Amino acid sequence: MTRGPGEPALAGAAFTRAFPFHLVLDDALRVIGIGPSLRKACPWLQTGTAMTGQFRISRPRAAATFEAWRSHVGELCTLHGLGPEPITLRGSAELGDDGTLLLLLSPVLQTMDDMQRLGLQFSDFARHDATGDVSLLMQTARMSSADAQRLAERLRSRSEQLTATLELSRNGFAYFDRQGLLLHVNSALLQMLGIARVSAFDLDIRRFDEWIGQRLAPDELQRSPLSTLMRGSTPHAELTLRLVDPKPTVVHITHASTQDGSVVFYLRDVTRESEVDRMKSEFLSTAAHELRTPMVSVFGFTELLLHRPVPEDRRREVLQTIHRQSSLLIGMINDLLDLARIESRQGQDLRREPIEFARMVDDTLRRLAGATGGHSLQVQLEPAHRNCCVQVDPVKTSQALTNVLSNAMKYSPAGSVVRLTSLSGDGLLGIRVSDHGIGMSTDQLARIFERFYRADPSGSVPGTGLGMSLVKEIIELQQGRVDVHSAPGAGTQVTLWLPLSAAWPSAEGQAPQPSAHAQHPQGPAPA
Repeated sequence: MTRGPGEPALAGAAFTRAFPFHLVLDDALRVIGIGPSLRKACPWLQTGTAMTGQFRISRPRAAATFEAWRSHVGELCTLHGLGPEPITLRGSAELGDDGTLLLLLSPVLQTMDDMQRLGLQFSDFARHDATGDVSLLMQTARMSSADAQRLAERLRSRSEQLTATLELSRNGFAYFDRQGLLLHVNSALLQMLGIARVSAFDLDIRRFDEWIGQRLAPDELQRSPLSTLMRGSTPHAELTLRLVDPKPTVVHITHASTQDGSVVFYLRDVTRESEVDRMKSEFLSTAAHELRTPMVSVFGFTELLLHRPVPEDRRREVLQTIHRQSSLLIGMINDLLDLARIESRQGQDLRREPIEFARMVDDTLRRLAGATGGHSLQVQLEPAHRNCCVQVDPVKTSQALTNVLSNAMKYSPAGSVVRLTSLSGDGLLGIRVSDHGIGMSTDQLARIFERFYRADPSGSVPGTGLGMSLVKEIIELQQGRVDVHSAPGAGTQVTLWLPLSAAWPSAEGQAPQPSAHAQHPQGPAPA
């Protein structure tokens, strides 16, 4: 082949720099020349050997002879090395001036790791060959993709952690973006407002505000609470509202805005705190009134004795009144101290031990002997229950039973019958006290465990109004419960359910089975 005027000619080092991965073949397709970079990438490649034994040719197809290659000069060729390290070479075939076949090649690299695996560096490529740069760009892209995946995974993990934390909260969270669309809400808020999760994300901030407004108590003035909060002059305005749907709830609402215009609302259920504050105020008021009444009596009669002459017979009557009121005062204070101690210690002062059920009942009745006020006590314990063993504090449980019996006798007509019966169910053993007294209405029954509450407010029946509160605390701290059934004029039934002892469940060696009467308590038994 002869070159015309102006055609470039390369030889020696210039050719090697331009095509460092070249391969020269003779007319028998034997390797007679290897570019330095190709030799570095394929150290197993030897001169004098047949090219077909060193490479698998995928393009051009059927190019197994020199003549076949001559028909594909200038076309794309692809070789796959058969050495220990896989390598793919791509380029074109040209005819040399001396009649040789010249393959101008470049390695196909997917990553920088491929280049390092072949022992190549950027200096092994021709300046005009973009393979190394492409590999670097691909490696950079892969690293960027890996970084993005790691960041996405961290964000996903952080989002899951935040979601799990918010789901554990008993208070509600709602997050709206700058367009007012709901992006996140936790289960507590959905339950608090009665919203189905499937329809929650159809609510924007305006409809969400309307939903809350429709569930407010009738006397609430704010019908658009979220809008009211966001119009507030302070960045963290607060609002306390009463909801009536899906259940009566007192909700404290606060909000915070982000720099991008998103807003978060925090709804805290303060029903219990509000009720505790109400009960605390009511308790202090009632306690002050209840304590003041006997104190005034004691103070007044004491002044009478100190400043005025009192006949002896009248003097004794006054002293008896002072003694009676002082005893009432001491009893009230002792009951308050007992309640405070039991609540603060959460039952740690209770000394629970196995004790025979019948023995505990008998000991309680023995201490009441002579103080029945003319009432007749009838005890009807089931034979299977008498030998049962309950796991309770004998002293405190006897005190609870005494309080119930005392109420039954105080609120029943003189000479009436107070009946004690036993029953079982759900692994508990019950002692039921039934009277034929004045009974209670549904409203009165709902308040029976309130402190200082008395069904008969006239004061004609002595007492502090703390007895049933003590009963409830003592029994429930021992994993028992108190059931009360009553009707006006028909008497009252109070059942103390006590846990059976595992050490001695029953005389028959097994816990007694629930009876129909125990599972479905009826009204007071007929006289």
